[in-house]
Amino acid sequence: MKKILLALIITAIFPFNGSSQTYDLSEPDRINCGTAVVNNQLLLENPSMQLDIDEQNRFAKEFAKSHVSNKMGVISYTIPVVYHVIHDNGPENVSKAAIEASVANLNEDFQKLNSDISQVIPNFTGIAADIEVQFRLAHLDPNGNCTEGITRTVSTLTYAMDETAKILVNWNTTKYLNIWVGETMASGSGGYSFYPSNSLPQYRNGIVIRSAQLGNSISHEVGHFLNLPHTWGNSNNPGLASNCGIDDGVNDTPLTLGNTSCNTSINNCGTLDNVQNYMDYSGCSRMFTEGQKSRMHAALNSSTGSRNTLWALTNLASTGVADPYMTTVCTPIADFTYNKQYICEGASVAFADDSYNAIPTIWDWTFTGGTPNTSSVSNPVITYNNSGVYSVTHRPETTTGAGLKTKTNIITVSSLVAEYSGTVVYDFENAANYNADWIVDNPEGQAWQRNTSASTSGTSSVRIRNFFTTENGEVDELISPSFDVSSVSTKSMTFKYAFAKKNSSNTDRLLVSYSVDCGATWFLKLPLTSNIETAPIHVASFIPTSTEWVQKTVSLSSIPTATNVRFKFKFQSGGGNDLYIDDINIGNGSVGVEDFSNVASFSVYPNPTNSSAQISFKLVRDVKALSIKVRNAVGQEVTSVINEQSFSTGKYTLKIDEERKLAAGIYFIEFNADSNVSVQKLIVQ
Repeated sequence: MKKILLALIITAIFPFNGSSQTYDLSEPDRINCGTAVVNNQLLLENPSMQLDIDEQNRFAKEFAKSHVSNKMGVISYTIPVVYHVIHDNGPENVSKAAIEASVANLNEDFQKLNSDISQVIPNFTGIAADIEVQFRLAHLDPNGNCTEGITRTVSTLTYAMDETAKILVNWNTTKYLNIWVGETMASGSGGYSFYPSNSLPQYRNGIVIRSAQLGNSISHEVGHFLNLPHTWGNSNNPGLASNCGIDDGVNDTPLTLGNTSCNTSINNCGTLDNVQNYMDYSGCSRMFTEGQKSRMHAALNSSTGSRNTLWALTNLASTGVADPYMTTVCTPIADFTYNKQYICEGASVAFADDSYNAIPTIWDWTFTGGTPNTSSVSNPVITYNNSGVYSVTHRPETTTGAGLKTKTNIITVSSLVAEYSGTVVYDFENAANYNADWIVDNPEGQAWQRNTSASTSGTSSVRIRNFFTTENGEVDELISPSFDVSSVSTKSMTFKYAFAKKNSSNTDRLLVSYSVDCGATWFLKLPLTSNIETAPIHVASFIPTSTEWVQKTVSLSSIPTATNVRFKFKFQSGGGNDLYIDDINIGNGSVGVEDFSNVASFSVYPNPTNSSAQISFKLVRDVKALSIKVRNAVGQEVTSVINEQSFSTGKYTLKIDEERKLAAGIYFIEFNADSNVSVQKLIVQ
């Protein structure tokens, strides 16, 4: 694998170490599973489920009496798998390669082919089991169409994955093992699965898991899917003394308290613990036991929860995983990403093919307003010379057909000449001006709207109807027109806002940023993240009185000669009430002490690159702790370029060494100057 070596071109030379660029399934930030929690909750809600549990335990014991363990490396069960990737166009949109690595990891773990099986301590090598199960990504979808066994759905649900993900996208769970992948679990767990049960609606069978845990966590959750509890029993509480009195239904797994560290010599309950078991929390899992194998085989031969239909020969044929199982060529499902949404005239946008269900061999792009306006490469770079809002069409193709994706009005190109100059007071009184000047970027939430319910001058302001927001964390952005502040005597922007909570626990946030490159990059200036209320708690929809407004000041002293400045008001819901903004004043107020930024510019160029790239940044004040990290597309750190070092005011340039460059792919340069964080994407071709 290629490595990266970064050299900082400044007055002194800093030594850096490169890091190998590989796909890592080691799960360094693993969070424990929530299977016991969801199953116990389901049991409380549906006590009849206990009948299924008792029957499964009885059947497993009877099955074990006649179960023959075959240690010859044969495959007795094949299970079709589909990965449903729920994403918001971030690193949680894991690659096909990552999913294929996850399936390969599953097969290694379940066939005793994992490279670390030799590390199982001698006390348990005799019962370390080949489960005789293989997993294959489906090659036919429920409609009989060609598939790679991967679906991709754009949804902010990725940040709070739960049972609703299964409603969003679902393939027949009697035919496929469904695995839903997202950024974060709503419960805070790493993932979960339900045990086999006929009391559970069929569509809810399957596994929900964090995108960062596609390694052994999947093996752990599949164990639950096939009726294995944790080694200490059906709870999520390892370490309790009472766990020594709880059995997991498997004869050859010793009683244990449960372990959260890898002490292979520990004896919790009178016998040596099987710390290296996949169903423990030790973090050094290596094996299943023969007893666990018997219990999983019992689940696969029981009609409870329809695990027995997954491996039926007719189902293997209908899902496209029967022998001979070979690489399939499907028609692509078109999609693409782009590194900038807002740019100035003359700037470029890097596009990247993000199609799935097939690897395209032909690319046919159309860029309205772009130069060039067509392209036949997978990852084109397009320049936009004229202001406007433009759409893009992508048509990837294979020998079996072509996909088609048009994204409308996605690239906003602004004039290099600001819309307003000098001292400006913007009071939202003119509806036509507001609609023409302001950009409402609303991926989530209620959206910013001009209203006449309250104001500090005249009759109008802008408002977020946060009172009606049903989920915390929703984000709404309002982007201003451009301002030339070079001639104003007072380098500040002031605005007035009003906000009330619905209860004392609300955690709403308002973040104010500015951009000097038409919105391509933003710098945080004013984070209002706590105690932002300007009025008492309101349990009804909030309408502020004249005394319930507060003025805030944003210093522009770090950009005194900027001729093209935009401001962004970003609101993140936290359960509170409505928020209002009015009377934005450029250059006609006193400079306050709200200045949060210490960075005038931060850029990565050329981007994309196929040879070398530079990171350039300008500090407008001394920085006590500067960190620059390079992360890959799944958020893993490739290298730490600068790690909390102090820097003086000035301009610096970072050069990526031309001889030892990054492997092709998408990377993120994370720039953190005294907690002022900015991130830019770097595409290496």
